[in-house]
Amino acid sequence: MKTVKKSIKAAIAEGKSWNQELHSFLLNYRATPRRSFCRRLISEPGCDVDMASYRIHRILFCARGHMNSSEARCFAFTCSHGDSIDTTIFQCHVFRCEIPEAVGKVLMSFANAFRRVPRLPSSGPTYSPGDPLFKFEVSLEVKEEDGKGSYAVCPKDKSCFKLRRNLEKKLVLSVQQTAGFRELVIERCFGLLISPGRNVKNSDMHLLDMVAMGTAAEGKQYVISGVWNPADHAFDVLNTETSKDTRVFMTVAVDLVIVGIQEPVRFIVETKAKIFPQNERFWYYAKRSLTEQFFLKLKEDENSGGSGEQHTYLVVSIESATDIERRKSMLPLSTPHPPATSASTGSMSTLGDNDDDSDADEPLMSGSGDVSKDCTEGELEDWAEVLSRWHQNLKQRPSKLTALVRRGIPEALRGEVWQLLAGCTHDEEQEMFESYRILITNDSPCEQVIARDIHRTFPAHDFFKEAGGLGQDSLFKLSKAYSVYDEEIGYCQGQSFLAAALLLHIPEEQAFCILVKIMFEYGHRNIFRQNFEELHLKFYQLERLIEVGKVLMSFANAFRRVPRLPSSGPTYSPGDPLFKFEVSLEVKEEDGKGSYAVCPKDKSCFKLRRNLEKKLVLSVQQTAGFRELVIER
Repeated sequence: MKTVKKSIKAAIAEGKSWNQELHSFLLNYRATPRRSFCRRLISEPGCDVDMASYRIHRILFCARGHMNSSEARCFAFTCSHGDSIDTTIFQCHVFRCEIPEAVGKVLMSFANAFRRVPRLPSSGPTYSPGDPLFKFEVSLEVKEEDGKGSYAVCPKDKSCFKLRRNLEKKLVLSVQQTAGFRELVIERCFGLLISPGRNVKNSDMHLLDMVAMGTAAEGKQYVISGVWNPADHAFDVLNTETSKDTRVFMTVAVDLVIVGIQEPVRFIVETKAKIFPQNERFWYYAKRSLTEQFFLKLKEDENSGGSGEQHTYLVVSIESATDIERRKSMLPLSTPHPPATSASTGSMSTLGDNDDDSDADEPLMSGSGDVSKDCTEGELEDWAEVLSRWHQNLKQRPSKLTALVRRGIPEALRGEVWQLLAGCTHDEEQEMFESYRILITNDSPCEQVIARDIHRTFPAHDFFKEAGGLGQDSLFKLSKAYSVYDEEIGYCQGQSFLAAALLLHIPEEQAFCILVKIMFEYGHRNIFRQNFEELHLKFYQLERLIEVGKVLMSFANAFRRVPRLPSSGPTYSPGDPLFKFEVSLEVKEEDGKGSYAVCPKDKSCFKLRRNLEKKLVLSVQQTAGFRELVIER
């Protein structure tokens, strides 16, 4: 926010250069009931012509110029434009009034507009006109037949359900909207599904027989229930007793038909379960249901709402709070695009019980984890100084660069530093950019191989895991372009990981330029030539280095085993060549009485006085060794 304020104040200070001087205008608040959007309109006085309009919910910050300055007649505000994170841009709009007093009235009209945003009572969701984000709360409860013609609630330990084998299960889901600019009405449940594992494909989900659906709790919640037969082979994983310290994942999904939304909305809940014998008894357990928060983003269908028709919406994304937290903890800031809303890979792994609230103990797919590099303010200042000098003379690397790189390149600077390290000059980049745009239009004989490898590259990373998503599309084009550029090498398995790492920090064209530099000037393409002879040589060198390391480690361990002498004297240990001595130093000065006084010492520093005779006293004592050495003189 501080950065936004500074940029706005700078824009106000340069208001004349924006060429948006308006000698007179009216700023009006207008609400459009049909779409429930509030807008800020700028219009000419005395006529009905709108000059510009801005939606209230897209205005982030507004400010005015200093009262006793030439900017006193100016005001500005920032506004976001775009329908998605990919296309959103932020613009600062600066205006100047002919009458200075009008600026205060303008800001007051802003305040009134924001105050007029109506809210629903506390019993319902918050109403924020034009906000496309809705919040839902989904609760999951699992029940088992109790042998009395009914179902009993299954116990739950933290986020893990305790299930018993061979007992028919009943799932109960309740869905409730908790926030949004309007209240959405759930018409019916389209399907209730379940599957063992997590991140499962849609084709792996199994439809359950629904028992009931409908509203409850005074119409605030929509409840769906369905049963599953554990004898079905599709649920063998959820009907097999787990060992003492393991768990299994299960995924539950519900498709809801919501009034005003064209396609069914799917809420997916992932949870863990431990499977016990059929006769297991639980003496103490919690009966709380599993609750998950979901954020549903919609956009208005441009083709709807004509001639009395009701406006309909399209689903932009739906994301759970758990996914958001997992992404924050696992992904660096370098992910250039929003996360995928669906998974294309499955996992049937079991987990240990050491950490019930963490997924860190399950087998990780490539792309998991965090490679971000946090740095101190001092390191950032050092990088700023190095980059400033480097840009002045691109042919010479600054002296501090090596030490900074060894400590790790800050995440926000990796793209820039990598290009400078690779030696990508402006002229070379422009030439490569044009080549890249041509290469991606050409056919490559490796296209099928590349397409087969794309979904295997960092499948757990949100930027690459969506089939047909922006990440996989960029990776396919980059790999294809290089295969056409380097006909000798073409494409080999493993190249996609190098290209993917570049795409996480820089655009496709710049990534292509660096990839070519790495392959040709750094000799990386030699690894893929002549039946991978260079690669086998590297493996051989690595194995020999590991062997040398083991030998050196054995030496280090041997020296660590040097015995210590007891206080009474050294111990004789035949064959041990190491001896240890302790030397003490004392400095004395004449004291004027025919003797010497000890000189004071502060830590490792003696304090001496001028023109006084000194006396040094050293004592030497052997403290370790396989035999006792005698000092002769």
